[in-house]
Amino acid sequence: MRLLFAIALIVLALLLAAFLLFVRPAWSAPSCLTSEEKTLGRLQTLCSDGSRAVSTWKKTLERWESIITLPPGKRCTGQMHPKTRQLEGRCR
Repeated sequence: MRLLFAIALIVLALLLAAFLLFVRPAWSAPSCLTSEEKTLGRLQTLCSDGSRAVSTWKKTLERWESIITLPPGKRCTGQMHPKTRQLEGRCR
């Protein structure tokens, strides 16, 4: 009886581990890496979900402007934060 219980417990642990391996990427936020392209004078951000942002400094406006490219099949909504004046967005 103890042997069957131990085997059932091991099988259950393996099933739980497999489930967590498949579900975990959906729970985690994408990781992003920003690098400077000195020759083009811009910053480029690449994310693990396939999204990309290119930011350039506009000297006359004295601010950064960014162009965001979404991966295929993604939809995003955004709004301007009233205090920071930065775009806050959510993607699905």
